[in-house]
Order: sequence, then structure tokens, then C-alpha cells
Amino acid sequence: MADINRQDIIRGMMAEVDGLTYSMASASLEAVITCLSQALANHQSVMLSDFGRFSVRYRRARSAIHPRTHQPMTIPEVIVPHFTPSPHLKKLVHKPNEPHSDISR
Repeated sequence: MADINRQDIIRGMMAEVDGLTYSMASASLEAVITCLSQALANHQSVMLSDFGRFSVRYRRARSAIHPRTHQPMTIPEVIVPHFTPSPHLKKLVHKPNEPHSDISR
């Protein structure tokens, strides 16, 4: 099962909507990505019904051991994007009788 990229999404949008051109689909996808990115950059969450919630999470600073030098180091605090799938999306993804050998973990 191959990964899907931006081009595949644009082609899928064109297949779903009659009369949608490549440039219109591309511009629409770009607008969605820009709005989502700006909201997350402003530490706002974005809820898409039946899909999920995009938000940001704070990860506090912590101590660790450098794997190469084995010296103690501090990993700084960071704010990272986070996605929480909706129950509907979880149900779509979970198929109990499907083999899981090709799914990366």
C-alpha cells in the first residue's frame, strides 16, 4: 500500500467534484493547509467534524543521555502539533478482519 502525496489528494478532489480543475483543486488544498498551519501557529485548535482535531501541545524540558557520547544533556521545551482522530475516523481505520502486516508502526 503506497503513501498518498499532495498530487494524489488533488486528483482525488478532482474525481469527487465534477468540473473541478487541477489548478482549482490545488488552490483549494493550499488554502486549507495554510488556514490549518496559521491556526496552529497561533496555538489555536482546529476541529474537522468526522475527521479529528488538530491542536498544539507543550512538551516540557527534560534530561536525557546523548546516545553517542553518553553524556547528560537537556532537551529543551517545545510546542508540537498534535492530531486526535474522531471516533468516526477511528472506526473507519479499524477493520478487525484486515491483516496488519503492511502497516508501519
